Order: sequence, then structure tokens, then C-alpha cells
Amino acid sequence: MWKLEPATEAKHRLYKQYLDAWWPIFLQTSARTGYSRPRVTLLDAFAGPGRYLGGEEGSPVFILRKLLNHTAVDRMNLSRQRVRLIFIEKERPRYEHLRAELVRCFGPLEDLPVHVEVHHGEAGQDSGELLTKLDAWGHPVLGIFDSWGNINVLLSLMRRIAHNPSSEVITTFGPNWFSREQGRQMASEEFNPELLDMVFGGREFWSPADAELRPDERWRVWLSTYRDALRRAGFRSQLQFRLVPRTGQPLYLVFGTGHPTGAWRR
Repeated sequence: MWKLEPATEAKHRLYKQYLDAWWPIFLQTSARTGYSRPRVTLLDAFAGPGRYLGGEEGSPVFILRKLLNHTAVDRMNLSRQRVRLIFIEKERPRYEHLRAELVRCFGPLEDLPVHVEVHHGEAGQDSGELLTKLDAWGHPVLGIFDSWGNINVLLSLMRRIAHNPSSEVITTFGPNWFSREQGRQMASEEFNPELLDMVFGGREFWSPADAELRPDERWRVWLSTYRDALRRAGFRSQLQFRLVPRTGQPLYLVFGTGHPTGAWRR
């Protein structure tokens, strides 16, 4: 079993609050116009094992539970054609545990009133293809990229989500980006200049942040650099949330939305 890290626990609390508002906003029929969105998709791109050592629910479990048991569920018109949830997990044991946990909690996935796609794969490579496969483009998408703080979601994917109607992203930004010494010790996959070029849109955009030597300024410069990348991708409003778990080491969530009212709701 996997232990729930304090940072993950802190992020989960924020996700639960956010989803309480997000689901009814996008799924309820408008009382004024009678309009219902034909399709809504949630993508949890780093889904995890579904349940942790202490019995805590992983994000796919509480995301689905909050949807199915929402106080407004009777007004959401749930259907497998209308509501899609995509969970991606890279590590095979965690993926298999996640699938089993979802079935244990909710029964056969094909019998649920919403479509649940559990995928073993790489978030950066597979997210766009899965959104295409499930006909998500052209309809609201919420992308949650909780990657343990290592930014590795390509700007091309962020750009496509940003230009998709009524779509938003939440990305984890961890402290390993703020320490030059720690950054140089990261695995090559995590600090790959070519990958960072694709994440930030070019070396000219991220190299000034990497060159910042003042420890107390590095986190501000990296955060500003990533928020600017989201802006250039097309998210007109970006917010950052600072979480301080029990370990005392801060973690940041960067939120991007294509419409200012998305930021006002926060």
C-alpha cells in the first residue's frame, strides 16, 4: 500500500471544495434559458492508487463519490454520454489498485450513470489522445495535473485546453523548482532542458528563472514564469494557491481559466 503524503492530503482538501462548486455549475440546466451542456469531462492525469495506507480515499474515488452523491445530483442529468471522467496512472501496480478500488467502491464501471475511463499510461503523452477519443473537445474540460510538483505537461496540451470552451486547469508546482541545488540533482527526466522547452514554450522563457540565484526569490520567479506560460497558452486568468502541509514545506497549485468569471468564483 501507499502512504498518503501530507502534501497530497492538503491538495485533496482543496479539490473537494472546488468540485462542490464545479459540478453543478457545468451540469445543471440553466433556469433562465433551459440550456444544458451536452458534454462535460474531468481529467485527473496523475490519478494515484485510489486508496492509501491509512484508508484515505484517493482523488478518483472522492471525485466520483462527490459527483454521484452531490446535493444537486437530481438536477445534473447524469448520463454516460454526457459526463466523462478520465483517470490516468503511469505506475502499473497503482493503476491496477485504482481499477480494483473503483469497482470495490462503486461496482462495475460500465453500470455507472457516468462514463469512467481508467487508463494505464503517461499523462503528458496520453491526455490529449484520450480527450479526443472521448469526444471531449468543444465542450468544458477540467484538467487536474497533480504531478507531485514536477511540471511536465506540454504547453501544446495546455494551449488546446485553454482554447477549448469553458475549460480550466489545475497544476501542481512543487518546491523542487525553487532550489537550484536540488534542481540539479533531480532525475534527468524531471530536469530535461528539451522537456522544459516544450512545457514553457522555449528556453528563453524558463532560463531566466533557472538563473535566479537568490533562494528567497527563486520560487517567485518560477511561479511567475509558469503563470506567464499559462497566459501565453491562452488562459487569460491565472491564480496560485499556497498550501502548507504538516511537513511545513509549501506546495503551490496554479489555476488557469479562459474567462475572468472562472477566477472570480474562487
